[in-house]
Amino acid sequence: MRSFISVHLSEIQNPQSAISSAAGSPLWQVVFISFGVILILFEVLRGWRLGLMRQVMRLIAIGAAYGAAFFGGVWLVPAVRPFFKMPDPILSILCGAILAVAAYVLVSGVGAILFKRTSQQESGLLYLIYGFAGSILGLFFGLFLLWLTIASVRTVGALAEGQAGARSGVVAHPAQDPTSRALDVRRRFLSQSEDGMRTLATSLARLKNSLELGLLGSVLKNTDPISQRTYATLEKAGSVLSNPERTQKFLTFPGARELAEHPKIVALRSDPEIADLIAQGRFLDLFQNPRVIEVANDPVLAQRIRKFDVQRALDYALEEDSLTVKPLKR
Repeated sequence: MRSFISVHLSEIQNPQSAISSAAGSPLWQVVFISFGVILILFEVLRGWRLGLMRQVMRLIAIGAAYGAAFFGGVWLVPAVRPFFKMPDPILSILCGAILAVAAYVLVSGVGAILFKRTSQQESGLLYLIYGFAGSILGLFFGLFLLWLTIASVRTVGALAEGQAGARSGVVAHPAQDPTSRALDVRRRFLSQSEDGMRTLATSLARLKNSLELGLLGSVLKNTDPISQRTYATLEKAGSVLSNPERTQKFLTFPGARELAEHPKIVALRSDPEIADLIAQGRFLDLFQNPRVIEVANDPVLAQRIRKFDVQRALDYALEEDSLTVKPLKR
């Protein structure tokens, strides 16, 4: 326990050690590759057992789940809004996820009822055809699940890498205005679990960097349909959000300043109830707060957010020449 605490104290005193601890590890890469091989082999064997037609139904089920999540979530929001007091964007995500699971289970269940497993085939030729074809589709499912895992690790890891590099430089300052008050509340919330958050962020960043080492990393970067720009933006966002000074500078960027000074946003930042919910980590209650719902469902604010140039604002917040706020021309 003492050694664990001493490691974190050394990271706080020496930010460079915290950053270097997130560097990629060949051992972690080998472990992840082993996990990927086991996952693919499991899906291949599962495909052999399920057979061709049940695997085809699984493929259809994935398509149905994606369609239900993409289209059904938005359509279902008006129906569930009276029963669940949450912002429409969150309701859309939750409804889409529930519909996706329901669609996948339904289509897969129909396939299980209508079609036999490989072992249930009476003909030896059909047994081989069902088994081999099911294994080939199992290979596809294994690769698909592995890609989802890799994309998730790289996405979360990019955000965590920015946090791991910025959190060690966080310094508390007294709050003097509504913006500073909101930043101070967020800072106090983060400081309550600082060690755990730092450890988790460093581990996620290290796992991401381990995947991107060497030849495997080059292959992943060249074949990943998610652009490198997206990962870079997530890393910048993590770095900005983990540093109060950078966050405050981000809020002075043209567009962000207008959003931050919108009367409804100012009312939220100045509301002590909202600040307490954030400080206590009661995010479910926060999303159910009527004022938060009103702001999240405001179409004018939503339009402004869509037009906001996040990339330029992040670059401005990360400028190292000075943390002094300077007005920008539009």
